[in-house]
Amino acid sequence: PFLGSMYYRIFFQVTLANEFLRETTDEKLTSRGVSSNLRADIQQYRAEARFLRALSYWHGIDLFGSIPLVRETDPINSAPPRQATRKELFDFVVAELTEVRAALPANPQYGRAGQAAADMLLAKLYLNAQVYTGENRFADARTAVERVIPNNTYRLDDRYQDIFLADNHTSPEIILPITQDGRNTRTF
Repeated sequence: PFLGSMYYRIFFQVTLANEFLRETTDEKLTSRGVSSNLRADIQQYRAEARFLRALSYWHGIDLFGSIPLVRETDPINSAPPRQATRKELFDFVVAELTEVRAALPANPQYGRAGQAAADMLLAKLYLNAQVYTGENRFADARTAVERVIPNNTYRLDDRYQDIFLADNHTSPEIILPITQDGRNTRTF
C-alpha cells in the first residue's frame, strides 16, 4: 500500500501542477481579464508549480525508474502516456529546473520554493546521474551545491535535533520545508 500510495501521490501532484499550468497561460489570463499585478504573482506561481512537478518527477525516477512523463501540453483523456526512460525524465527535470531557477525568488517565503531549492534538487539529480543516465555528473552536482553555500543563507544547524522542532522555521538548514503546524496546515 505504501509503494502504491507514493506512486499515486507523485502523479496526483504532477496532475495538479499540469492543470495549474494549463489554466494560467497568457491567453487564458487575458481572456479572463487578469490584472498585471496578479499576472506577476501568477508567473512566480507557475515557476513554483514547475519546480514542484520536477520534484515529483525526481521522486518518480529515484523510486520507480521508468515512469510516464506527462506535460501540461499533453491532451487530457487520451491514450495512456508511454513510459519514459530514466534518461528522458532526467533530461526533462534538469531542463525544467534550469529554466525556472531564475524565476524563483532568491529569498523565498517560508514553505515556498526558491533558487536554493532548485539548486539542491539539481545537485541530487546530478549525484545520481550515473544511475539514471549512465553518465557521471559529479562536477555539475558540486556546481549546483556551490550556488547555495556561498550566500550564507543556508548552513548546517548547530543542533541537529532543532530541525525537527515545531519552531524549525528558525533553522538555517532547511531549504524547502513541508509546513505542518497543527493549526494552519495539516495532512489528511
